[in-house]
Amino acid sequence: MTTRGTGRARRAAIIGMLSLATYGLPIVPVQAVDHPDLFRVTSPDLADNGMLKAANAGTGSSLRGPWPCGGDDQSPSLAWSHAPTGTKSFAIVMDDPDAASGRGGAHWLVYDIPAGETRIARGAANRPGNFVAGNGGRGKAYSGPCAEPGAKAHHFLFMVYALDLAPGTLPPGLNRGEFAKAIEGHNLAEASIVARYQRAADGKPLASVR
Repeated sequence: MTTRGTGRARRAAIIGMLSLATYGLPIVPVQAVDHPDLFRVTSPDLADNGMLKAANAGTGSSLRGPWPCGGDDQSPSLAWSHAPTGTKSFAIVMDDPDAASGRGGAHWLVYDIPAGETRIARGAANRPGNFVAGNGGRGKAYSGPCAEPGAKAHHFLFMVYALDLAPGTLPPGLNRGEFAKAIEGHNLAEASIVARYQRAADGKPLASVR
């Protein structure tokens, strides 16, 4: 039901727009300048929906089979922009929604990135840096994929969170579930890109999904 006041305001707005059009004045749409949907993340190392490289894969051998992971545990570089007002820190999570029969699995978790930062360098995840390391798998902040040779591709979501939590609020070493619970009610915005990873039967990483 439309109230009388709302109806009058709506008619006034329509009359104003018609008046602008009548006199040939441009109608400029109002654009949001501080909105969660403006927050975005990019990577110089991979295109959205692109492929991870061998260096991004894990080290050692798979926990699920006898194959080596074949990588260097090198986290890709990420950059973000247009964080909402009130952001006090950032966090990064890399998740594999195809793992564990659809239950997912974390591969990268860092948080307490200061609000003034706008990027994280390539390979920085497992080195001392301006952040707190969580447990992204195998006790490391970043644990790259360990794809079975010849198996289907997995998708990897790289999510950057803008939080209203000041650095030092969260304890180090949180796993994915603990982190998710700790930021409930504190996430101002989230932006993500997705990458895929797949290996041929000989263990070499593919440049496109088969």
